[in-house]
Amino acid sequence: MDTLDKYLIRELVIYFLLVLIGISALAVGVDFLSKFWSAGVPFSQAMEIYLYKIPKAVQQFVPVAALMATLLVLSTMSRSNEILALYTGGISPVRIVSTFVAAIATLSTFAFLIFDPLLPLFEKKRTQAELGKSSPQMTQIQGDGSRYGFWYRSNDLIYHVGTFNSKTNTLQDLNLYFLGPDFQILKKIQAKGARFEEGDWVLRDGMLVEYPLEDPFPKNTAFTEMREVIREKPGDYQTVEVEETTMRLRDLRKFIERSHRYGVDMTLQRVSYHERVAHVFSPLIFVLLGLAFSLSPSKNQSPAKGVALSFLLVFIYLILSKMSLSIGKGGGLPPVVAAWLPNMLFLGLSGFRFVRK
Repeated sequence: MDTLDKYLIRELVIYFLLVLIGISALAVGVDFLSKFWSAGVPFSQAMEIYLYKIPKAVQQFVPVAALMATLLVLSTMSRSNEILALYTGGISPVRIVSTFVAAIATLSTFAFLIFDPLLPLFEKKRTQAELGKSSPQMTQIQGDGSRYGFWYRSNDLIYHVGTFNSKTNTLQDLNLYFLGPDFQILKKIQAKGARFEEGDWVLRDGMLVEYPLEDPFPKNTAFTEMREVIREKPGDYQTVEVEETTMRLRDLRKFIERSHRYGVDMTLQRVSYHERVAHVFSPLIFVLLGLAFSLSPSKNQSPAKGVALSFLLVFIYLILSKMSLSIGKGGGLPPVVAAWLPNMLFLGLSGFRFVRK
């Protein structure tokens, strides 16, 4: 790394951090002032809630900070004839672009490594602070693994569980339905409860109702104990119905894969997963876009124009992103396309600008 690289990286990092901290603080502050007075919560609780919102705000504005820092650095260098001096000294635009891209790629990687495990923790803390320590909903959020009133599908078996207690590995109020190839009910089991023993669920005190295809009348059989019915393990029920924001990226991927095997529609979660992956690469797209618009020796470049252009590009990007994600969540686009479409469009725009220059 020579003197030029150190200078460019230092200027870029300084502007990046200043912009990131400033925009994040402004966003959290405006949100606090606009919602605090109507929230009806004590000031200390409101401060705690918004303290937990800070990491998410910082993570969301990493691409914006990358774009604005690039535009500000290049516009400042253009006005002081530094870009012209670099060109005159034989420094190619490719050299400048590679330095900016490498620096932003490093910052984006660090941001992902920091915020991926940090955000789920802070989102849970924020939800806990919003609901209150004694709220009954906190049973799920605090992660004890218990669940209440949920449906589960396992191949040809669909069943409803009244209560799952993770501490005792027991199920209460079970209704199980065995389906045929045409989704007709072949038999039904009602059981008061089940306990996980020796690697299998033991159903107790229930009724087995069979629906023979050749007989219009069902057959009822009472039982006190029944085994080898439910294939799942207790750990399969401990993934509570949480928001995607309370999961790390790898945990969200595993959750999607496991739920898909059980026949659950995971379109929304897939869109969210690919959106988070695309967000990791957004700073690189934005820095290329900033370079394409600002890498010029012209003295007409100014920081004010850079800031205005940044807000315009971010505004267009957000509109495209919201539209694309909404279409993807509605099933109109594949999840990966819905998440990556704005990035690909902006990458194409930056490539077009580079070619024209």
